[in-house]
Amino acid sequence: MKKQLLTIAILSLGLFTNQVAQAQIPVVSKAAKALPKPILGLKIGGNFNKLSTSGSELAQSYKPSFLPGAFAGLEKGSWGVRVEANINFAKYTYSFTSVSNNSLTNGTFKNVYLDIPIMLEYKVIPRVWLQGGIQFSKTLSVKSIADNNYSSLTDPKQYFQPNSYSGVVGAEVRLPVHLVFGARYILGFTDMTTGTVSEHFSNAKNAWSARTGQLYLGFRFL
Repeated sequence: MKKQLLTIAILSLGLFTNQVAQAQIPVVSKAAKALPKPILGLKIGGNFNKLSTSGSELAQSYKPSFLPGAFAGLEKGSWGVRVEANINFAKYTYSFTSVSNNSLTNGTFKNVYLDIPIMLEYKVIPRVWLQGGIQFSKTLSVKSIADNNYSSLTDPKQYFQPNSYSGVVGAEVRLPVHLVFGARYILGFTDMTTGTVSEHFSNAKNAWSARTGQLYLGFRFL
Protein backbone atom coordinates (compact mmCIF):
# COMPACT_ATOMS: atom_id res chain seq x y z
CA MET A 1 0.00 0.00 0.00
CA LYS A 2 2.80 2.38 0.92
CA LYS A 3 4.54 1.61 -2.38
CA GLN A 4 1.35 2.38 -4.31
CA LEU A 5 0.86 5.70 -2.51
CA LEU A 6 4.52 6.62 -3.14
CA THR A 7 4.15 5.79 -6.83
CA ILE A 8 0.98 7.90 -7.11
CA ALA A 9 2.69 10.82 -5.35
CA ILE A 10 5.71 10.70 -7.67
CA LEU A 11 3.52 10.55 -10.78
CA SER A 12 1.37 13.42 -9.53
CA LEU A 13 4.45 15.55 -8.81
CA GLY A 14 5.86 14.88 -12.28
CA LEU A 15 2.56 15.78 -13.94
CA PHE A 16 2.29 19.01 -11.91
CA THR A 17 5.87 20.01 -12.73
CA ASN A 18 5.30 19.41 -16.46
CA GLN A 19 2.13 21.52 -16.44
CA VAL A 20 3.90 24.39 -14.66
CA ALA A 21 6.77 24.27 -17.17
CA GLN A 22 4.36 24.34 -20.10
CA ALA A 23 2.51 27.28 -18.58
CA GLN A 24 5.76 29.22 -18.19
CA ILE A 25 6.95 28.75 -21.79
CA PRO A 26 4.54 31.34 -23.31
CA VAL A 27 5.54 33.81 -20.58
CA VAL A 28 9.24 33.33 -21.37
CA SER A 29 8.53 33.59 -25.10
CA LYS A 30 6.64 36.87 -24.64
CA ALA A 31 9.46 38.28 -22.49
CA ALA A 32 12.05 37.33 -25.11
CA LYS A 33 10.04 39.07 -27.83
CA ALA A 34 9.80 42.21 -25.70
CA LEU A 35 13.58 42.51 -25.36
CA PRO A 36 15.63 44.43 -27.99
CA LYS A 37 17.57 42.31 -30.47
CA PRO A 38 21.38 42.54 -30.07
CA ILE A 39 23.64 43.14 -33.07
CA LEU A 40 27.37 42.45 -33.27
CA GLY A 41 29.77 42.39 -36.21
CA LEU A 42 32.93 43.44 -38.02
CA LYS A 43 33.41 45.79 -40.99
CA ILE A 44 36.02 46.76 -43.56
CA GLY A 45 35.94 49.46 -46.16
CA GLY A 46 37.35 52.79 -47.20
CA ASN A 47 37.41 56.33 -45.84
CA PHE A 48 37.85 59.39 -48.05
CA ASN A 49 39.34 62.12 -45.87
CA LYS A 50 40.20 65.78 -46.22
CA LEU A 51 40.79 68.75 -43.93
CA SER A 52 38.66 71.64 -45.15
CA THR A 53 40.26 75.09 -44.81
CA SER A 54 39.94 78.49 -46.43
CA GLY A 55 43.73 78.73 -46.74
CA SER A 56 46.15 77.22 -49.25
CA GLU A 57 48.24 75.10 -46.87
CA LEU A 58 46.25 71.88 -47.38
CA ALA A 59 45.14 70.18 -50.59
CA GLN A 60 41.33 70.28 -50.84
CA SER A 61 40.83 66.79 -52.22
CA TYR A 62 39.53 63.59 -50.62
CA LYS A 63 42.27 60.99 -50.02
CA PRO A 64 41.28 57.29 -49.81
CA SER A 65 42.37 55.13 -46.88
CA PHE A 66 41.67 51.70 -45.37
CA LEU A 67 38.93 51.30 -42.75
CA PRO A 68 38.70 48.36 -40.29
CA GLY A 69 36.18 48.35 -37.45
CA ALA A 70 33.67 46.59 -35.22
CA PHE A 71 30.08 47.41 -34.29
CA ALA A 72 27.50 46.50 -31.65
CA GLY A 73 24.02 47.66 -30.80
CA LEU A 74 20.39 46.92 -30.09
CA GLU A 75 17.33 47.08 -32.32
CA LYS A 76 13.62 46.68 -31.73
CA GLY A 77 11.02 47.08 -34.43
CA SER A 78 11.99 49.97 -36.69
CA TRP A 79 14.42 51.61 -34.22
CA GLY A 80 17.93 50.81 -33.09
CA VAL A 81 21.04 52.20 -31.46
CA ARG A 82 24.56 51.55 -32.75
CA VAL A 83 28.07 51.99 -31.32
CA GLU A 84 31.25 51.37 -33.34
CA ALA A 85 35.01 51.41 -32.92
CA ASN A 86 36.82 52.18 -36.20
CA ILE A 87 40.44 52.85 -37.11
CA ASN A 88 40.80 55.74 -39.56
CA PHE A 89 44.08 55.94 -41.53
CA ALA A 90 43.86 59.48 -42.91
CA LYS A 91 46.21 61.30 -45.32
CA TYR A 92 46.44 65.06 -45.90
CA THR A 93 48.77 66.78 -48.39
CA TYR A 94 50.32 70.00 -47.04
CA SER A 95 52.42 72.92 -48.31
CA PHE A 96 53.64 75.22 -45.54
CA THR A 97 55.60 78.48 -45.60
CA SER A 98 57.97 78.85 -42.66
CA VAL A 99 57.63 81.94 -40.47
CA SER A 100 61.36 82.07 -39.72
CA ASN A 101 62.90 82.01 -43.22
CA ASN A 102 59.91 82.01 -45.64
CA SER A 103 60.95 78.59 -47.02
CA LEU A 104 58.47 76.02 -48.30
CA THR A 105 57.83 72.61 -46.78
CA ASN A 106 55.77 70.13 -48.79
CA GLY A 107 54.64 66.65 -47.84
CA THR A 108 51.86 64.47 -46.47
CA PHE A 109 50.45 63.98 -42.99
CA LYS A 110 49.65 60.34 -42.25
CA ASN A 111 47.32 60.29 -39.26
CA VAL A 112 45.72 57.41 -37.36
CA TYR A 113 42.48 58.05 -35.47
CA LEU A 114 40.25 55.93 -33.27
CA ASP A 115 36.69 56.87 -34.30
CA ILE A 116 33.74 55.99 -32.06
CA PRO A 117 30.37 56.88 -33.63
CA ILE A 118 27.20 56.59 -31.53
CA MET A 119 24.09 56.59 -33.70
CA LEU A 120 20.34 56.11 -33.75
CA GLU A 121 18.97 53.94 -36.57
CA TYR A 122 15.57 53.90 -38.26
CA LYS A 123 14.30 51.30 -40.74
CA VAL A 124 12.64 53.18 -43.61
CA ILE A 125 11.86 50.10 -45.73
CA PRO A 126 12.70 46.41 -45.30
CA ARG A 127 16.50 45.93 -45.09
CA VAL A 128 17.29 49.68 -45.39
CA TRP A 129 18.22 51.69 -42.27
CA LEU A 130 19.02 55.40 -41.91
CA GLN A 131 21.66 56.37 -39.33
CA GLY A 132 22.51 59.61 -37.55
CA GLY A 133 24.49 60.62 -34.49
CA ILE A 134 27.75 61.98 -33.15
CA GLN A 135 31.32 60.70 -33.43
CA PHE A 136 34.17 61.04 -30.95
CA SER A 137 37.70 60.73 -32.39
CA LYS A 138 41.05 60.25 -30.66
CA THR A 139 44.28 61.13 -32.52
CA LEU A 140 46.53 58.10 -32.03
CA SER A 141 49.51 59.09 -34.18
CA VAL A 142 50.68 61.64 -36.76
CA LYS A 143 53.55 61.20 -39.23
CA SER A 144 55.04 63.71 -41.66
CA ILE A 145 56.26 62.27 -44.98
CA ALA A 146 58.21 64.93 -46.89
CA ASP A 147 58.18 65.29 -50.68
CA ASN A 148 61.48 64.78 -52.55
CA ASN A 149 64.06 67.33 -51.32
CA TYR A 150 62.00 68.68 -48.41
CA SER A 151 62.51 67.76 -44.75
CA SER A 152 59.86 66.06 -42.61
CA LEU A 153 58.22 68.14 -39.90
CA THR A 154 59.51 67.68 -36.37
CA ASP A 155 56.89 66.31 -33.96
CA PRO A 156 53.93 66.73 -36.36
CA LYS A 157 51.43 65.52 -33.74
CA GLN A 158 51.76 68.90 -32.01
CA TYR A 159 49.81 70.50 -34.88
CA PHE A 160 46.66 68.40 -34.31
CA GLN A 161 44.08 68.38 -31.55
CA PRO A 162 44.18 65.17 -29.49
CA ASN A 163 40.37 64.82 -29.49
CA SER A 164 37.63 65.91 -31.87
CA TYR A 165 33.87 65.63 -32.45
CA SER A 166 31.82 65.18 -35.62
CA GLY A 167 28.28 64.66 -36.84
CA VAL A 168 27.45 61.43 -38.71
CA VAL A 169 24.68 60.67 -41.23
CA GLY A 170 24.38 57.56 -43.37
CA ALA A 171 22.42 54.58 -44.63
CA GLU A 172 22.91 50.84 -44.33
CA VAL A 173 21.46 47.91 -46.26
CA ARG A 174 21.06 44.62 -44.37
CA LEU A 175 21.76 41.97 -47.00
CA PRO A 176 21.06 38.21 -46.79
CA VAL A 177 23.55 35.83 -45.09
CA HIS A 178 24.36 38.43 -42.39
CA LEU A 179 26.11 40.88 -44.75
CA VAL A 180 25.67 44.66 -44.49
CA PHE A 181 26.67 47.46 -46.85
CA GLY A 182 26.74 51.10 -45.83
CA ALA A 183 27.68 54.64 -46.79
CA ARG A 184 28.23 57.66 -44.51
CA TYR A 185 29.28 61.27 -44.45
CA ILE A 186 31.08 62.64 -41.39
CA LEU A 187 31.25 66.40 -40.78
CA GLY A 188 33.79 67.64 -38.25
CA PHE A 189 32.73 70.15 -35.59
CA THR A 190 36.22 70.67 -34.12
CA ASP A 191 39.03 72.88 -35.40
CA MET A 192 41.74 70.23 -35.79
CA THR A 193 44.65 72.68 -35.54
CA THR A 194 46.49 73.84 -32.45
CA GLY A 195 48.00 77.27 -31.92
CA THR A 196 51.41 75.79 -32.68
CA VAL A 197 50.83 75.45 -36.42
CA SER A 198 50.18 79.19 -36.93
CA GLU A 199 53.29 80.02 -34.89
CA HIS A 200 55.51 77.99 -37.23
CA PHE A 201 53.89 78.63 -40.63
CA SER A 202 52.71 81.96 -42.03
CA ASN A 203 50.10 80.45 -44.38
CA ALA A 204 48.43 78.26 -41.71
CA LYS A 205 46.20 80.80 -39.97
CA ASN A 206 42.83 79.19 -40.75
CA ALA A 207 40.76 76.48 -39.09
CA TRP A 208 41.02 72.85 -40.25
CA SER A 209 37.72 70.99 -40.30
CA ALA A 210 37.60 67.25 -40.97
CA ARG A 211 35.39 65.90 -43.78
CA THR A 212 35.05 62.16 -44.41
CA GLY A 213 33.07 59.99 -46.82
CA GLN A 214 32.84 56.30 -45.97
CA LEU A 215 31.89 53.07 -47.76
CA TYR A 216 32.00 49.71 -45.98
CA LEU A 217 31.00 46.04 -46.05
CA GLY A 218 30.31 44.21 -42.82
CA PHE A 219 29.37 40.81 -41.40
CA ARG A 220 26.90 40.40 -38.53
CA PHE A 221 27.47 37.58 -36.07
CA LEU A 222 24.17 38.44 -34.35
